[in-house]
Amino acid sequence: MSKIPVSAIPKSDGRIVTNSDMADNADIRKAIIDAVPVAVEQTKELSKFFGRTSQRETCKVIFDFLKNDVNYVADGSIQLIKLPSALLKTRIGDCKSYSIFTSAILTNLGIPHHFQMVSYNADPTPSHIYVTTDDGCIIDAEWGRYRDWE
Repeated sequence: MSKIPVSAIPKSDGRIVTNSDMADNADIRKAIIDAVPVAVEQTKELSKFFGRTSQRETCKVIFDFLKNDVNYVADGSIQLIKLPSALLKTRIGDCKSYSIFTSAILTNLGIPHHFQMVSYNADPTPSHIYVTTDDGCIIDAEWGRYRDWE
Protein backbone atom coordinates (compact mmCIF):
# COMPACT_ATOMS: atom_id res chain seq x y z
CA MET A 1 0.00 0.00 0.00
CA SER A 2 1.24 3.46 -0.79
CA LYS A 3 1.81 5.93 1.99
CA ILE A 4 -1.34 7.66 3.18
CA PRO A 5 -0.86 11.42 3.39
CA VAL A 6 -1.60 12.91 6.77
CA SER A 7 -4.24 15.12 5.17
CA ALA A 8 -6.29 12.01 4.27
CA ILE A 9 -6.35 10.64 7.82
CA PRO A 10 -9.50 11.77 9.61
CA LYS A 11 -8.92 14.10 12.52
CA SER A 12 -9.81 12.42 15.78
CA ASP A 13 -12.78 14.03 17.41
CA GLY A 14 -12.34 11.78 20.42
CA ARG A 15 -15.64 10.01 19.86
CA ILE A 16 -15.57 6.46 21.12
CA VAL A 17 -18.77 4.67 22.03
CA THR A 18 -18.39 2.67 25.21
CA ASN A 19 -20.54 -0.06 26.67
CA SER A 20 -19.86 -1.39 30.13
CA ASP A 21 -19.85 -5.07 30.87
CA MET A 22 -23.42 -4.61 32.07
CA ALA A 23 -24.63 -3.71 28.53
CA ASP A 24 -26.07 -6.62 26.66
CA ASN A 25 -24.75 -7.96 23.40
CA ALA A 26 -27.62 -6.42 21.42
CA ASP A 27 -26.58 -2.95 22.65
CA ILE A 28 -23.04 -3.52 21.40
CA ARG A 29 -24.28 -4.74 18.01
CA LYS A 30 -26.55 -1.69 17.72
CA ALA A 31 -23.67 0.66 18.61
CA ILE A 32 -21.57 -0.91 15.83
CA ILE A 33 -24.32 -0.45 13.24
CA ASP A 34 -25.03 3.09 14.45
CA ALA A 35 -21.34 4.02 14.11
CA VAL A 36 -21.12 3.13 10.42
CA PRO A 37 -22.61 6.35 8.92
CA VAL A 38 -20.18 8.51 10.92
CA ALA A 39 -17.33 6.17 9.97
CA VAL A 40 -18.25 6.43 6.29
CA GLU A 41 -18.16 10.21 6.51
CA GLN A 42 -14.81 10.16 8.33
CA THR A 43 -13.18 7.94 5.70
CA LYS A 44 -14.38 9.59 2.47
CA GLU A 45 -10.93 10.98 1.63
CA LEU A 46 -9.01 8.06 3.11
CA SER A 47 -10.90 5.37 1.20
CA LYS A 48 -9.37 6.19 -2.17
CA PHE A 49 -5.97 5.04 -0.88
CA PHE A 50 -7.36 1.52 -0.44
CA GLY A 51 -9.06 1.20 -3.82
CA ARG A 52 -7.45 -1.12 -6.36
CA THR A 53 -8.39 -2.38 -9.81
CA SER A 54 -10.26 -5.39 -8.43
CA GLN A 55 -12.43 -5.98 -5.40
CA ARG A 56 -10.16 -8.83 -4.35
CA GLU A 57 -7.08 -6.57 -4.37
CA THR A 58 -8.96 -3.83 -2.51
CA CYS A 59 -10.06 -6.26 0.21
CA LYS A 60 -6.51 -7.59 0.57
CA VAL A 61 -5.12 -4.05 0.99
CA ILE A 62 -7.66 -3.33 3.76
CA PHE A 63 -6.85 -6.65 5.45
CA ASP A 64 -3.09 -6.05 5.23
CA PHE A 65 -3.42 -2.52 6.60
CA LEU A 66 -5.36 -3.66 9.65
CA LYS A 67 -3.13 -6.69 10.22
CA ASN A 68 0.14 -4.76 9.86
CA ASP A 69 -0.64 -1.19 10.95
CA VAL A 70 -3.22 -1.53 13.74
CA ASN A 71 -2.50 -3.54 16.88
CA TYR A 72 -5.21 -5.94 17.96
CA VAL A 73 -6.02 -5.57 21.65
CA ALA A 74 -9.13 -7.21 23.06
CA ASP A 75 -11.39 -5.01 25.15
CA GLY A 76 -11.76 -5.79 28.81
CA SER A 77 -14.93 -5.20 30.77
CA ILE A 78 -15.50 -1.90 28.99
CA GLN A 79 -16.36 -2.44 25.33
CA LEU A 80 -14.91 0.25 23.03
CA ILE A 81 -16.42 0.86 19.63
CA LYS A 82 -13.87 3.11 17.95
CA LEU A 83 -14.65 5.25 14.96
CA PRO A 84 -11.92 5.25 12.28
CA SER A 85 -10.51 8.55 13.54
CA ALA A 86 -9.89 7.06 16.99
CA LEU A 87 -8.65 3.74 15.56
CA LEU A 88 -6.10 5.52 13.37
CA LYS A 89 -5.00 7.84 16.14
CA THR A 90 -4.34 5.05 18.65
CA ARG A 91 -3.50 2.28 16.15
CA ILE A 92 -5.19 -0.08 18.61
CA GLY A 93 -8.53 -1.83 18.14
CA ASP A 94 -10.46 -5.04 18.23
CA CYS A 95 -12.87 -6.82 15.92
CA LYS A 96 -15.60 -4.21 16.42
CA SER A 97 -13.40 -1.29 15.45
CA TYR A 98 -11.73 -3.26 12.62
CA SER A 99 -15.16 -4.07 11.20
CA ILE A 100 -16.44 -0.51 11.39
CA PHE A 101 -13.29 0.70 9.61
CA THR A 102 -13.58 -2.00 6.93
CA SER A 103 -17.28 -1.34 6.37
CA ALA A 104 -16.67 2.40 6.01
CA ILE A 105 -13.89 1.94 3.43
CA LEU A 106 -15.90 -0.60 1.42
CA THR A 107 -19.00 1.62 1.52
CA ASN A 108 -17.05 4.59 0.20
CA LEU A 109 -15.62 2.42 -2.59
CA GLY A 110 -19.07 1.10 -3.53
CA ILE A 111 -18.32 -2.52 -2.61
CA PRO A 112 -21.39 -4.34 -1.25
CA HIS A 113 -20.71 -6.13 2.01
CA HIS A 114 -22.19 -7.19 5.32
CA PHE A 115 -21.16 -7.89 8.89
CA GLN A 116 -20.74 -11.49 10.05
CA MET A 117 -21.50 -11.84 13.74
CA VAL A 118 -20.46 -15.22 15.08
CA SER A 119 -19.92 -17.27 18.19
CA TYR A 120 -17.05 -19.71 18.49
CA ASN A 121 -18.38 -21.69 21.43
CA ALA A 122 -21.56 -23.38 22.66
CA ASP A 123 -23.12 -20.01 23.58
CA PRO A 124 -24.96 -18.80 20.44
CA THR A 125 -24.58 -15.14 21.48
CA PRO A 126 -22.24 -13.48 18.95
CA SER A 127 -18.83 -12.73 20.41
CA HIS A 128 -16.93 -11.85 17.23
CA ILE A 129 -17.61 -9.71 14.16
CA TYR A 130 -15.93 -9.37 10.77
CA VAL A 131 -16.84 -8.23 7.26
CA THR A 132 -17.66 -10.30 4.19
CA THR A 133 -18.23 -8.79 0.75
CA ASP A 134 -21.24 -9.95 -1.23
CA ASP A 135 -18.78 -11.50 -3.71
CA GLY A 136 -17.17 -13.64 -0.99
CA CYS A 137 -14.09 -11.80 0.30
CA ILE A 138 -13.68 -12.36 4.04
CA ILE A 139 -11.81 -9.65 5.93
CA ASP A 140 -11.10 -10.79 9.48
CA ALA A 141 -7.80 -9.22 10.54
CA GLU A 142 -8.19 -10.27 14.18
CA TRP A 143 -8.14 -13.97 13.33
CA GLY A 144 -5.70 -13.40 10.50
CA ARG A 145 -8.16 -14.59 7.90
CA TYR A 146 -8.40 -13.17 4.44
CA ARG A 147 -10.21 -15.22 1.87
CA ASP A 148 -11.53 -14.49 -1.54
CA TRP A 149 -13.49 -16.87 -3.67
CA GLU A 150 -12.17 -15.78 -7.08
